[in-house]
Amino acid sequence: MPSTRALATQLGVSRGSVVAAYEQLASEGYLLTSQGAPTRIHPELTVASADAPEPAKEFAPSTPQATISLKPSPGSAGIIRPAAWRKAWREAAGDPVNANGRGMDKAGEPELRQAIADHLRLSRGMTVNPQQILVTGGSREGLMLILLALGPRLRVGVEDPGHPGLRRVIPLGGHEAVACGTDGAGIVVKQLPGDLDALLVTPSHLFPLGGSMPAPRLAELLEWASRSDTVLIEDDFNTELRYRISPQPTLTSLAPAADVVTLGTFSTLLSRELAAGYVVASPTTADRLREVRAVLGVPVSAVTQRAIASLLDGGVVRRNTQSVHRELARRRTVLSERVIPALEQANAEAQLAPGDGADVTVHFPAGDQRDAFVASLQAQGVECGRESALWTGGGDGLVLSFAHLGDTDFTRAVDAVLRHVATLG
Repeated sequence: MPSTRALATQLGVSRGSVVAAYEQLASEGYLLTSQGAPTRIHPELTVASADAPEPAKEFAPSTPQATISLKPSPGSAGIIRPAAWRKAWREAAGDPVNANGRGMDKAGEPELRQAIADHLRLSRGMTVNPQQILVTGGSREGLMLILLALGPRLRVGVEDPGHPGLRRVIPLGGHEAVACGTDGAGIVVKQLPGDLDALLVTPSHLFPLGGSMPAPRLAELLEWASRSDTVLIEDDFNTELRYRISPQPTLTSLAPAADVVTLGTFSTLLSRELAAGYVVASPTTADRLREVRAVLGVPVSAVTQRAIASLLDGGVVRRNTQSVHRELARRRTVLSERVIPALEQANAEAQLAPGDGADVTVHFPAGDQRDAFVASLQAQGVECGRESALWTGGGDGLVLSFAHLGDTDFTRAVDAVLRHVATLG
């Protein structure tokens, strides 16, 4: 290799730049240097033979992949506007880290835990001490945290049908997921096995069609949990966004003395890309959860936590929630006035699901009519949800969920349904 001075002159750059480049190449093993000897390309380097590129594979035409899914989803289109995010991030990033000399609290930044407590009090009527709140990397990480605190090899009951997201976490921790039957009012308490260590339930958003667990069933569930000494893990996702008037109270607020742990997430409330959430622990399990959290550390950065706290304290979340409620009401109007009449025109039985969501159940008189409808929407890039894929013996109908779509996709999905009906003449 030429000397550093000669190469610098040749390239028209400073000698320091060449020296830095040589040192980098030498540290990576490309060059060999020794005192009093010229720099050489490392003699042990080998040149890999360039294989001939494989010819491009030809793929046969296939069915167009759906770009819009109407399968039931736990979320709604509740996304904080970018301007609000940027403002919260700028303010959070501008605060000096640990300016008060304290280390980062592994249970979560105090300002965020206080903001969560205030938010739950205002939106859910839930009075909770910030010391009972732990910040998590989302509901799945929160569930893992709870199971670690409860012990090894647990038998954890799960709703059947139930959303598959969280139930897949349970076996990863070496625990057993026990399917527990449900009906239109939620988990069937009389059929629950007596040897469960914990039970994962979603009383305020029954999967897959929404709705909520009625008061008599709630009381029966809480009484059973107390009698059987079973920990109730309440997945409280998306509740504020679904209910326009007053969300159902949490299990914790209904039975403050019971051993109930509530899972919350900011993914549906703020942004789907935000992996952050929280656990509200009962006094019985709070200390154990804090011990596990202290060992694992905090999965959410301090800046992110302060930004979320700013959005909660500044009223951004409340205003966004009100906006989502108005949009859900508009969508329900569109579905009831346009989509359901169109489906009925196609000889289908269609109805809006209970609650304030935007889900439609559809039953056709014949299987070929249903399949033609599914194929028509698939050709337009829209995927339907099937009852048979949601739970055992779920029937042969369809479930069309519109709440989680953005405005453009909602319009496209509605138009796809109307175009199919138009083709029937």
